[in-house]
Amino acid sequence: MNRAAPLTRRHLLGLLAAAGVGLSGCSAPRPAHVLGASEERGFYYEFAHLLSRAVERSGAAFSITPRTTDGSLDNMELLGEGAVDLALVLADVALESELDLRAMGRMYLSYVQLAVPGDSEVRTISDLRGRTVMLGREGSGTSHVGHRVLRAGGMDLDDVELVDIPLTRLRRALDEGAVDAALFAGGVPNPQMEAGAAPGTGSGIRLVDLSRELGVLQERYGKVYQAAAVPRGIYGATREVPSIGVATLLVSRSGLPEEVARGVVEVLVRRSAELVPSGTVGVQYLDPRSLIYTFGIPLHPGAAAAYRDLHG
Repeated sequence: MNRAAPLTRRHLLGLLAAAGVGLSGCSAPRPAHVLGASEERGFYYEFAHLLSRAVERSGAAFSITPRTTDGSLDNMELLGEGAVDLALVLADVALESELDLRAMGRMYLSYVQLAVPGDSEVRTISDLRGRTVMLGREGSGTSHVGHRVLRAGGMDLDDVELVDIPLTRLRRALDEGAVDAALFAGGVPNPQMEAGAAPGTGSGIRLVDLSRELGVLQERYGKVYQAAAVPRGIYGATREVPSIGVATLLVSRSGLPEEVARGVVEVLVRRSAELVPSGTVGVQYLDPRSLIYTFGIPLHPGAAAAYRDLHG
């Protein structure tokens, strides 16, 4: 009986080549890091997916997987549990966290917008007394700032009837009278506010001036709340509407590998043009000069090293 010849490494490589299997097929998969984003179709939901694709195109040795969440408060809880590795968080929420946070950078400015039907009598926060109001979904940073805006306007939560409505149904709820006012945050225009109109409704929506509430918030909490104006023409407005701006930070726990933090920052700086959600005109686009201003949340060492290398 003839014995089979021993299978040498060269023979094995030849068999793999003949079968069309390259050596690259034996390489280890790239580690995936989960990014807590927001509810579906929200501004930061889209941004998270743009970032994920930009990281992939960059050839980084890791990948980013966006996770749909209820927003900043939910993201902080998930980050604390280790269920996500990175999170998009409004700066006011991040500053109150007890987690050992590290920042990749400051992302876009979120515009806090309070919308009412176009023919509504509501002109100020105090006009909301006794009305049905959406102040952001539970677990979101929007609800956090929404409650503060209400109190800044001299109201308590007991003065209104709070409802919880998904962003994708918010415009229809306003059009059909299911809610008298709705507060949301993100870029402008919010695509769901423009695309979600109910058929046969003609009054549209109107934003409420929040300049007075901004002053109160700044007195109580500092410059984490900034002056912002929604441009004329948005949602059919004939003038710009004073609003409240809150920066969003991209954060992690301190244990995130330095090469991941460095790689994310390199994408933020070098591929910033790829990270602008579609249809937004009133956002502060990613700017390398503002990325490092993180309201006292320390930069991750890997992020800080990347900024030094990129800007000398």
